[in-house]
Amino acid sequence: MRRLELPMPLDPAALCERLGEFRGTPIRLMAWELPVDGPFGMLISRPHEDAIVYQSRTTRAHQAHIILHEVGHIVAYDLAGVRPAETKLRTCYSDRDERDAEVIASTIMRQAILLGRRAQRYGIDEPWRPSVYNSLGLTDALT
Repeated sequence: MRRLELPMPLDPAALCERLGEFRGTPIRLMAWELPVDGPFGMLISRPHEDAIVYQSRTTRAHQAHIILHEVGHIVAYDLAGVRPAETKLRTCYSDRDERDAEVIASTIMRQAILLGRRAQRYGIDEPWRPSVYNSLGLTDALT
């Protein structure tokens, strides 16, 4: 049986690419068949890049949330002024760190959904839509 995949209002890969450019440290996404009883995603921070490994065997919506959760960790440590000095596998965080990453992930997705709804409501269309959507890494899948 084929699963129904709804269009995503946000392209996590485009967001990570733009965030990496802004930060001066690229963010690489790696789909991986992770064990079901382990983490769904993890952040590997190295001096020259951040790599987000996420579960390849789940829905696109779940993958987007996993990626945004790991982006939440990146944003949180950037805001705190912390950058790992050496390669670190970041899979163990405090409850507060996990909560902060979830809040950041949920906020990004909520804003993407709201922007898409506003664009539809006000009939934002070509040539304005690509520039508005692309500024947040949004896809054209909302219409």
